[in-house]
Amino acid sequence: MNFHLNELIRNRNQNYSEHEVVKNELPTAFETDIWVAMNRATRRIQSDISAALKEAGLPPLKWYDLLWSLERHGGQLRPFELAQDTIFEQSNLSHLSKRLAAEGLVEFVEFDSDRRGKVLKVTAKGRDLRKRMWSIYGPMLHERMRAFGKVDGWQEFIAKEQDQSSPD
Repeated sequence: MNFHLNELIRNRNQNYSEHEVVKNELPTAFETDIWVAMNRATRRIQSDISAALKEAGLPPLKWYDLLWSLERHGGQLRPFELAQDTIFEQSNLSHLSKRLAAEGLVEFVEFDSDRRGKVLKVTAKGRDLRKRMWSIYGPMLHERMRAFGKVDGWQEFIAKEQDQSSPD
């Protein structure tokens, strides 16, 4: 990563319109710049949304992700399916699922075809909470994505991200 950051600093005034895809196994400076800008933007958007949820007295964003994943798949999934559908590690998912179950937002039920297996099922309380969270999350996401969509190409997006992330 440092190599790419050093190269970025050396080539700060590079004209990205000359970017060409090269056949090698390393990303180009332009690809690296896009990757860094996307990650910075993602972290900032998630942080802003998390802060707004907290200010509204709502739980963390990761709760929304779990509840929404269940709702998208008919209200229930087996834990391994939920892990595949989300970005959570299995151990984190297990802890989070138990926490949401303790809050009455999800419940563990026996899997029909295998009584040893369990299914995680969203409850009405969980659906209601997810909708309340979306009333804050959705508009903020829409606002941030509209701003992203107004960027005239990746070069301007990268420059904007670099400006916003540099210390004053």
